[in-house]
Amino acid sequence: MTTVAALGQAEARWSGARGPALLEAILQASPVAIHLLDLDGTVRLWNPAAERLFGWPQDEVLGRRVPWVPDIQWEAFHRHLEEVSQGQTPPGLELALHRRDGTPLHVELWTSRVPSASGPAQCLGMLVDLTERRRNDAFRRLLSEAGDVLGASLEQDATLEHLARLAVPAHAESCRVYLEDAEGRVRCVVASGLDARVADLDGEPRTPAYAVVSRVIASGEAELHRGPPSWLCVPLGRRGQPLGALAFTTRERAYDARDVTMASELARRAALALDHARRYQEALHTIRAREELLAIASHELKSPVSALQLQLHNLRALLERSGDAPPRERIQRGVDLMGRLTKRQALLIDTLLDVSRIHAGKLELRPEPMDLEALVREVAERFEPELASSGSRLTLTLSPDSQGHWDRLRLDQVLTNLLSNALKYGRGNPVHVELTGTAAHVRLDVRDGGIGIAPERLPHLFHRFERAAAGRAYEGVGLGLWIVRQMVEAMGGDITVDSELDVGSTFTVRLPRQRG
Repeated sequence: MTTVAALGQAEARWSGARGPALLEAILQASPVAIHLLDLDGTVRLWNPAAERLFGWPQDEVLGRRVPWVPDIQWEAFHRHLEEVSQGQTPPGLELALHRRDGTPLHVELWTSRVPSASGPAQCLGMLVDLTERRRNDAFRRLLSEAGDVLGASLEQDATLEHLARLAVPAHAESCRVYLEDAEGRVRCVVASGLDARVADLDGEPRTPAYAVVSRVIASGEAELHRGPPSWLCVPLGRRGQPLGALAFTTRERAYDARDVTMASELARRAALALDHARRYQEALHTIRAREELLAIASHELKSPVSALQLQLHNLRALLERSGDAPPRERIQRGVDLMGRLTKRQALLIDTLLDVSRIHAGKLELRPEPMDLEALVREVAERFEPELASSGSRLTLTLSPDSQGHWDRLRLDQVLTNLLSNALKYGRGNPVHVELTGTAAHVRLDVRDGGIGIAPERLPHLFHRFERAAAGRAYEGVGLGLWIVRQMVEAMGGDITVDSELDVGSTFTVRLPRQRG
């Protein structure tokens, strides 16, 4: 208000030739938009800053009613001019106007009455652009709301739904969330606002093409299309690794670099919320897995203990009945059964210990130069009693060039598990173990002619608590293959399976001769 008053006083005081020239120079150089209006809104003065702000040149507005006041606001604006002309000094008036190109404009108008010797008083106005301030305030509100909304749920789907709705309609007509799946395909998982799949009348798309979204995800760099319609696409990442993208579209204005900054910050906060949701779900899964493991383990541990107790009771009763001549063959069978039960319990305890070590990241490896062919023959020899009882025949095709640098104990566990499964699910059919090698790797194949594995089970076979077949005939806790995979991968290798129902399964282990 001080500057406006000073201009009014300067007009009355500077009556010499120098005064008007200096005032004109000030008006021309002022960074603030200044206009002089009659009470009916006719423009009498329009400085260069007003041209830059509104887009109308001086020769298009002088002598005409102000073009930037929408009809819907004209009555309120005219009343403001009348109040000023009557000597009132109302505070600054905030107005939602528009530029010549139709883009919205928020200004604060400060007006002062200017007396005129030749006619009615006029109004001198200074207009301050509030658009950026409004945008900054809106951004702060959006990010504040994002903190509340995104943290309200620990479910990924709900978090993405909240995210898509945050910017609509204040900052965008539509918002879309894209995620990249395990195969690298990009898909839109959530959309809010206008249907972004529909093109505008001029054929311009309202949303970036999937090729653009894929490029943003791969590069981690935002892309901007000023339009119209205008859209921007920013990466949605976690710990520096893009996992998707956010896309905003509007026809109200052209997005700019500040909008990209806002969207990027929103994406960053969303990524944190998604990471928290993921960690929460992983914690729940771990708790459920631990509870399931404890339930299965308690059952599996109890079964051999109960069988051992029963066998001991039977042997004790047999000895009491037999006196000095107990039946040696019957006692031998009981001792053998107790040995098998004890072995089963020891294996289960070792399995639980391995699970604990893997979860704690303490699965230690002791690699040493070794010959895998010799280990395969050793393990096969240990399986002779099981082979005899199952009726299966084991054949070995072993390459003599099978040396490498591996953990002997862990490879023994891998071989034992794979052969045990081959006998369990092999239906008494032959089992074949083959060793082949290249300069860099050794390959182990364990093939059976058993029941095979259903296709829907194959993708999850190496997960915890997954089994090749259900039913009491195939006992186990479903941890063996998961542990095998962890051990093989810890040695730098990989394990795969190829199977067909009622034909059989082949498990393939590839190991590098030297861990890089």
